Amino acid sequence: MNTDEGVTTYRSKPAVFTGVALLAAGLWLVVDSLVRADGKASVTVVGAVVAVGAVVVALTLRAAVFAGPEMLRIRNPFRTIEIPWGAVQEVRAEYSLEVRADDRKFHIWSIPVSLRERKRAMRVNSRSAAESPYGSQHHEIAQAALADHAVADFRGMAEQMGKESTGPVKVAWSWEILAPLAAGIVLAAIGAAL
Repeated sequence: MNTDEGVTTYRSKPAVFTGVALLAAGLWLVVDSLVRADGKASVTVVGAVVAVGAVVVALTLRAAVFAGPEMLRIRNPFRTIEIPWGAVQEVRAEYSLEVRADDRKFHIWSIPVSLRERKRAMRVNSRSAAESPYGSQHHEIAQAALADHAVADFRGMAEQMGKESTGPVKVAWSWEILAPLAAGIVLAAIGAAL
């Protein structure tokens, strides 16, 4: 979670690390292919790495959620969804985090729902409640899973800013991922055909 000028960014740090590692391996494959292989093998490798690299970027680096005062912007691997707070009907986290708006469900890829993390938080909370059976001064949850924090944040922002932030839900394909994917597939096919 990162906050910058009223916009909070949610993304999975392990996914970002994995994406950077896989892209570094792909770059190494391209350089090795250009140095050691002949022309058609290099074209095939470069095309395959570009196609796979586009998928890696889509699944790891691109996936993010931006919660700002105007809207909830969900950047999934192949689509971008902009939901004004007034259009949010429900936010929940069961096996995946999903937002319901305009009678449609939108899944959020960047915030993983970990049942193990949720159970751990419940154990910590029940242990702290048992240690203080007469109540405490704090009315907040002592600990919660990342997805549960995000659900609470999104619900609070939808309640707080729902009246000012209205409009239709906008869904757009992410051509910056789809174009390199298609180009990489075409390049790999050309290299294989040579």
